[in-house]
Amino acid sequence: MRQAHLWLCVFVLLFLNANAQQDNNWYFGRNAGLNFSTGTPEAITSSTMSTMEGSASISDNNGNILFYTDGISVWNRYNFKMPNGNGLLGDKSTTQAAVIVPKPGSQTRYYIFTADDAGGPDGLRYSEVDMQADNGKGDVVNANVLLVTPVTEKITASYHANGNDIWITTHQWGGNAFYSFKVTSAGVNTTPVISNTGLVIDGAENSGHYAGWMSISPNGKKLASASSLFAIELFDFDNTTGIVSNPVTLKTPAKCYGVEFSPNSKLLYATTDGLILQYQVNAADVSASQIQVGTIDVASSIKLAPDSKIYLVDKYLSGTLSVIKKPNVIGTGCTFLLNTIDLGGKETFVGLPNFLTSPYYLLDINTENDCTDTSVAFQAVSTLDPEEIEWDFGDGNYSTNANTTHTYSIPGTYTVKLKAKRKSLSRYYSKQISVFGTPVAGEAPDMHSCGSAEGYAAFNLAEQDSTILGNQPADQFTVTYYTSQEDAMSASNILPATYTNTLNPQTIYARISRNSGACYDITSFTLNVTPAPVLDMDDNYSFCENSYVVISAPKGFDSYTWTYNGKTESGTYQKSINKAGIYILTVSKTTGATICETTHSFTVTESQKPQILKLETTEWTDSTNSITVIMATTGNYEYSIDSNTYQDEPVFENLKPGEYTVMVRDKSGCGQDKAEAVLLMYPKFFSPNGDGIHDNWQVKYAWFTSETSITIMDRYGKIVSSFRGNSPGWDGTFNGYQLPASDYWFIITKKDGKEYKGHFSLMR
Repeated sequence: MRQAHLWLCVFVLLFLNANAQQDNNWYFGRNAGLNFSTGTPEAITSSTMSTMEGSASISDNNGNILFYTDGISVWNRYNFKMPNGNGLLGDKSTTQAAVIVPKPGSQTRYYIFTADDAGGPDGLRYSEVDMQADNGKGDVVNANVLLVTPVTEKITASYHANGNDIWITTHQWGGNAFYSFKVTSAGVNTTPVISNTGLVIDGAENSGHYAGWMSISPNGKKLASASSLFAIELFDFDNTTGIVSNPVTLKTPAKCYGVEFSPNSKLLYATTDGLILQYQVNAADVSASQIQVGTIDVASSIKLAPDSKIYLVDKYLSGTLSVIKKPNVIGTGCTFLLNTIDLGGKETFVGLPNFLTSPYYLLDINTENDCTDTSVAFQAVSTLDPEEIEWDFGDGNYSTNANTTHTYSIPGTYTVKLKAKRKSLSRYYSKQISVFGTPVAGEAPDMHSCGSAEGYAAFNLAEQDSTILGNQPADQFTVTYYTSQEDAMSASNILPATYTNTLNPQTIYARISRNSGACYDITSFTLNVTPAPVLDMDDNYSFCENSYVVISAPKGFDSYTWTYNGKTESGTYQKSINKAGIYILTVSKTTGATICETTHSFTVTESQKPQILKLETTEWTDSTNSITVIMATTGNYEYSIDSNTYQDEPVFENLKPGEYTVMVRDKSGCGQDKAEAVLLMYPKFFSPNGDGIHDNWQVKYAWFTSETSITIMDRYGKIVSSFRGNSPGWDGTFNGYQLPASDYWFIITKKDGKEYKGHFSLMR
């Protein structure tokens, strides 16, 4: 079954006109920077600026850097200070030390707005840069024009509702006033729009926070301000009048420093000491919508970038930035990635550059659910409604609909461009997409393996991936495996990469699909298991001295290889062996192209005629005695104490006292040997009263060992009797007199000199 599905791989997102690419280059921290011209941020390592917190930069129509500043000095695109680029009255430790905006209607004039730190006397000022000066490298032609003082460390800039003019907004130090200054083609209007709302901000402990970021949403409707009072202030912003109103306090678990909106203006992100928080701006209870989406080491700057992702500083003096990849997604699905963007050996402090907030167009490129080949759905989502839309699909076709579907005639890589116009403001965007046709599963060969005797084997199904993928890129497609076509069609019960068959043979179904979407293709192949040869052989063989043994393996295998002492010899199923050692037999069986092997290791011993060296015994118990056979020779022997039942071990246990004949014979018929053993025991008492029962005390079975001597003593150590093992024993008298009832001690001395001591009772 084959089903088609379109897959789109987005490689580049570009902002092409001056306003759209104004934030294409970031300069910040200790000589750090990022360039977004390829859609993926790349480190800039040529910066000569080092700043603790705030900075700003501006780029031209093509996204090339024009100049950058820390609020004090201004550097041109060659990283040299402009001729009059010293002495601006911002500060390196101001949170938002500066912001740069183009002069409306001009292609060469720009304004730098700066703020003093901690409510300093220099307040909010602006300077003007002429990019035609100094042979096109730019110069500061009008510096440090005072607008208002004192102010906090917060400056933000956004477009007027007319899409042409610009608002510069800051906050009063020592009060609750917001100041919004309008920038037009006539210049900076020095009379602000004043909005008294929200917290009083100054250096007092219980006031709002004079440091921390202030940000306006891309749609120009909301303003957020960080606070030290474990809170964020969220306001309505009227981008027609510049008025700030309707404060909402959002509680935070720690002091807040950075605030930034998502590209669609629906979510607000904030950085506190150690946490990244997300809020839903349009929720009925915005504060209750708080979600923790990540952790960092320090409260720091957070900024929306031209690629519609949000970047933030993760710790002091870090060589990386962290990123929120999908900032329009509610919850942890926004995908926060720590320490992701390398700065090429440069470092951050806590600041990121400040930019004019632009209305973002989001190019949503979707796929059709019907899996039509090369059919692509395009959607332009804007935070500022355009009056005109034009798509260039990159193949010579165009559309003026914001939402449209285009079918490409052939798969390929295309650069899709979007032009959106509102009044005098035009913006250009582009994405490079790869359009693929129907997924095609390559025909996978059957798999063969040796397995168990029952026909089971473990297969590495992933070995088929490359064949099934063919020329389709592995990073864009996924191959999965199933035991039924129904499972493959529903993508249910995916098999592990290493799979052991349950049938032999067994059909496996492979599904190829793109990493998103519902379309797929299915192919199948068979798992075939050749049972491994079974070697039913003994583990041990032996032969007699000066003889040999013939080892016979099962017949019917294709090859027999015998290995001994590291040397290998091909042969037949039989082999004559006259040397002791460990042997390995390898046999093989060929089925089709599959060769299966089995090995068996066995030991061959050379048996000498058995010769018993000695018997070691433990005795003097009623039923737990033992005999251990010590051999003077080596061989493949078996042992018996009743001449009937034989065992492989030379130890006999749990024996009663008595006489035993130990037999040892070679399993290969190389001879036998025997020896006698007597296990002794003594009575615990006797009663010499003439009734014929227990009238004498004697060691049991001692009559078999006439060499054994027994000495009896009274409790004082006096010898009262001595006799041999073959005597009747002691009758309880000494020199013809009956001894009294008492405990008596004995010493038994055997022929080999071993002694055993004990005591017994004489009873009257």
